[in-house]
Amino acid sequence: MNTRSTGRLRMVAAMSALLSLTCATGASAQMQRPDDGWYVRLGTLGFVAPEYEGSDQYKVRPVPDIEITYDRFFLSRQGLGANLISTDSLTLGASVAFDGGRKSRKDKALTGYRNVGDTAVGHIFAEYTIDRLMLSADVGTDLLGDGHKGTEATLSATWMFNPVGRTLLMVGPSLTWASNDYMDSFFSTTIDRLDQTKIAPGSRTGYDADAGFKNVGLTAIMIHPLDKNWSITGLAGYSRLLGDAADSPFVKDNGSRDQFMGGLGLSYTF
Repeated sequence: MNTRSTGRLRMVAAMSALLSLTCATGASAQMQRPDDGWYVRLGTLGFVAPEYEGSDQYKVRPVPDIEITYDRFFLSRQGLGANLISTDSLTLGASVAFDGGRKSRKDKALTGYRNVGDTAVGHIFAEYTIDRLMLSADVGTDLLGDGHKGTEATLSATWMFNPVGRTLLMVGPSLTWASNDYMDSFFSTTIDRLDQTKIAPGSRTGYDADAGFKNVGLTAIMIHPLDKNWSITGLAGYSRLLGDAADSPFVKDNGSRDQFMGGLGLSYTF
């Protein structure tokens, strides 16, 4: 499978695992990489997703859909990274990406609790491809200690096929585990999570989320080439929060364990 096909598959795996949009994007599998090694794709998606992980309130927003690659290096919504080892079946790589954390002002259920700060997250990923099936693992860690201070690890499988003509469809499930620090930052309501300057009457305290499996998800992405440069991308995903994440008051009392996302966009490749 060529590098571009792998990029598309990585997009499914990342979006299944991380509905908060820290995901990779790839190029059309039917197109050949230019001889000079460069590949550039620019576009935008109209994207709908929960306000924050566990919320039952949704927001529509524009999202850049960008991928620039040269040789083994790439820049995309997955971040800036490189495929350190790349063969026909195995890819090992690393990247660094921005993580926007969570702002308490996004929902009244978060009133009185501290923001989860912005940070940089380092990822190490591995992908093994068998024909049109890719098995992947990704581990992401807060590098600066300014955000959730934790780690997420995701396992996923993705199947890619052409249901009609050149239209490309990719479907894949995923399972994500999160560390104690990550779970504490996003799902605990202990006193240390309170913002002492904005404590609201009746703020709930005492729930301490521990490390464990955070969610299971399923994502489908369709890419339809309009010509050799333009293509339409559509995506839909579902994630079910598990364990301590699902039992958090932020989710159980004021949100939802069921998380949905969807998007439609247009991109240009040159």
